Amino acid sequence: MEEESGTDKPALVTDQTESDLSAAADAEDQEEKEELSEFLVHWQGPEGDEEGPLSVLWKLIESYRVDIFEISIHRITEDFLSFMHAARDLRVSLASSFTVMAARLIYYKSKALLPDPGFEDTEEDSHLPPELIQQLLEYRRFQMASETLREMDDLSSGIFGRPDSAMPEPEEGEERMLEVSLVDLIQAYHKVLKRLEPEAEDDGYEITGEEWSVDLKMEEIRLLLQDAISFTFDDLFENIEQMKKGEVIAMFLAILELTRLSEIVLQQDKIFGQILIFKRAATIS
Repeated sequence: MEEESGTDKPALVTDQTESDLSAAADAEDQEEKEELSEFLVHWQGPEGDEEGPLSVLWKLIESYRVDIFEISIHRITEDFLSFMHAARDLRVSLASSFTVMAARLIYYKSKALLPDPGFEDTEEDSHLPPELIQQLLEYRRFQMASETLREMDDLSSGIFGRPDSAMPEPEEGEERMLEVSLVDLIQAYHKVLKRLEPEAEDDGYEITGEEWSVDLKMEEIRLLLQDAISFTFDDLFENIEQMKKGEVIAMFLAILELTRLSEIVLQQDKIFGQILIFKRAATIS
């Protein structure tokens, strides 16, 4: 009896140890998730509304510089999925409507790949389906109407640009600066990644360690804005050949976080132009 009792006790100790280790691992995972969620960004447009999948699709269409009826469903599907992957890299929180749109695009793409015996000419099938084109054109008409109303409101109030920004007002004859959209930022992210050395892309892009601290990158940007009213987006990646993917992501997260905190303003002088980073007047000490 004593031998049986002696053999049972180590088993109980082992079970308890495994339980403790499991609980500790769960606690560590939860702590890491909370740390990462600190920089989960809900991107908003100039009017405070979250940008939806239609705004992303329209921005992609503008970048193609071709007629909407000539756009390939294959190309826009791949670009939309790449956008979602990049957003995941940058921990940008996307609404569930993005997943729905991705599934819809994949369905259209798959349907276009299947031969239709009822039609001899299948080339047109690879273009955007009519119902999606109609939805996009309706979105664009609504967007243009909203822009017109904002311009009328600006004229009536005598306000041009953001009064709380340190961005200089445009001179007479100069074009007004444009807001930077989420797609602009994601496209810039892709361009920066293409400049990385191949071995730098496979570093696991761990940003929770001290080496790739988002807080430190935020301080870098703040220091740059102490000496200048603005600087270009590319200025942050002058030494890209010495950077790792984790550092690039940390810098992008810092930009997103400072934007969310209303410490900086992102502007462009033209569509698809250079991204400029301005500090807000409210942050000047």
